[in-house]
Amino acid sequence: MKLNVNIFFAFLFSALLVAGCASDDNSENEASQPEQEQAEKAPDFEVTTIDGNTISLKQSMEEDKPVVVYFMASWCSTCARNWPALSEVYPEFENDLTFVAISIDPSDSEDVIRKLAKDRNFKFPSTEGHPQVMLDFGVSNQATTVGVDRQGNIVFKKPGQALSADEYRSLFAGLIN
Repeated sequence: MKLNVNIFFAFLFSALLVAGCASDDNSENEASQPEQEQAEKAPDFEVTTIDGNTISLKQSMEEDKPVVVYFMASWCSTCARNWPALSEVYPEFENDLTFVAISIDPSDSEDVIRKLAKDRNFKFPSTEGHPQVMLDFGVSNQATTVGVDRQGNIVFKKPGQALSADEYRSLFAGLIN
């Protein structure tokens, strides 16, 4: 049964994800998915990182910390452009917010993400493929950054974009303040 579910998710997401990763036209992505105007509650989630740490929305809310979820895939070229900026910026904010990079590809096993993190020198928590979390957040593209405030409201979704370190700093600082 698990194999059938993985095959289903791989087939379902392959068309959506490849299309989202192939597009680098940021203005088109922003126009099709504007930032949230009304408070949208973030779905609860719980994942275990490749380092064995559990990250959940509930725990972050109990710690009074905002949350940033970065949806990625090991094969995504836009994601690859974001990883250095995230690795640069995350250490500056790791005590003030919860961050996790969640692969949306079910074939991105823990071993795949562990090797990727080592090869790309990730400085941020990451986890294997959890496509259901992406669906729960209403995200349709990898390379999407989602910010959740201390009250559990989604305050931004930056879909399918390469962002600079300064843009990430601004987003993270906005969540903390």
